[in-house]
Amino acid sequence: MSSFMHVHLSALRYFRETVRCGSMRQAAESLRVAPSAINRQILKLEDQLQCRLFERMADGVRLTGAGEVLYRHAREIDQLLDRALSELDDLRGLRRGRVGLASEDGIIRDVLPPLLAAFHQEFPRVSFGIDVMTGPAVVQAVAEGQCDLGLAMHPQRHPDVTVLGEAAVPIGAVMRPEHPLATRAALRLSDLATEPVVMLKHGIGAQPDAHGLVRRWAQRTEVAETNSPGAVAALVRAGLALAMRSPIGIRAELATGELVFVPLVDPQVKAGRLALLARRERALPVAAAVLAERVKALLAETDRETRAAMDARMRP
Repeated sequence: MSSFMHVHLSALRYFRETVRCGSMRQAAESLRVAPSAINRQILKLEDQLQCRLFERMADGVRLTGAGEVLYRHAREIDQLLDRALSELDDLRGLRRGRVGLASEDGIIRDVLPPLLAAFHQEFPRVSFGIDVMTGPAVVQAVAEGQCDLGLAMHPQRHPDVTVLGEAAVPIGAVMRPEHPLATRAALRLSDLATEPVVMLKHGIGAQPDAHGLVRRWAQRTEVAETNSPGAVAALVRAGLALAMRSPIGIRAELATGELVFVPLVDPQVKAGRLALLARRERALPVAAAVLAERVKALLAETDRETRAAMDARMRP
C-alpha cells in the first residue's frame, strides 16, 4: 500500500498552510497551534513519503520539487472535499436532483417501486429518470454513462461496469395453479420435457444458461416466443403453456394465486442473480450514491430471504 494512504488530512492541512504563509511560524499563528506541532507534522509527512518537502531557510521555507508535487495534489484533494461537502449539503437541504436508472421491466415493476417511493418521501426534490430495456442494453447504458445506475438479471461482464450488489434469484417453471406440476416442491428439467412452453427471447428475464438448456427440449414443445415478460405471464394465465423464468415481475400474480412458481433444482441450472450496476471508476452524484446504498441493502435482504425460502422448500 502506498505510504500516502497513511497521511492524515490534518497533516496535509498544516502542509498547505505552511506553503501559503511561507513559514511554519506564520502557519502556526494562522492555525492557532504551536510551531512545534506544525514542524512535527511536516517531519512526519517527509518521513512517510521518504522525501524532503521544504528547504528550510532563515526567513521561512521553500518547496522542493517533491513538495511542489504534493502541494498540487493536496489542492486537488481540497477541491474534491469541497465538492463532496457541497453535494452533501445539497442533499441535506433537499435541493433538486435527478437519478438516472436503467432497468429490466420486471425489476422496475416488482423490486424498485416501494424503495423509490420511500426515497422520494425522504428526499421529495430528487426525481428519477427510468429507462426500461433488456439486460444487455442495461449493461451498455451503464457502460456508456447514459444512466447512473442499472439493474439487470444475470448481466454480462463488461470492462467499464462494476457490480455494486446482487441477490440470488431462483429460476423455475411458472404455471396455472391447476397444472399437474403446480403442487411439486421443485422440478428438474426432465420433468418439463413434454410440456408446452412459452419462451422469453434470449437476454430477457431467465438465466442465460438455463435459456439454452430449455431451448434444446422446447424446440418440440414451444408454442410462443416473446420479448415481453408481461406477455409471458398473460399467456400462462390464459392456459396456453407454462414458462421458465424467475419470479421477478410476476409477484402480484403469485401473491393472488393466479400463477404458481415451482423452482428448478437441477445440476444443469445455475442460480440466477439480480445485480446493481454502475460505471467503473465513476464517482456517482450524491443522490445516486445514497440510492445505491438503499438498493444494495434491499438486494442483501432479498438474497437472504430467497435462500431461506429455497432451503425451507427443499426440506422434507
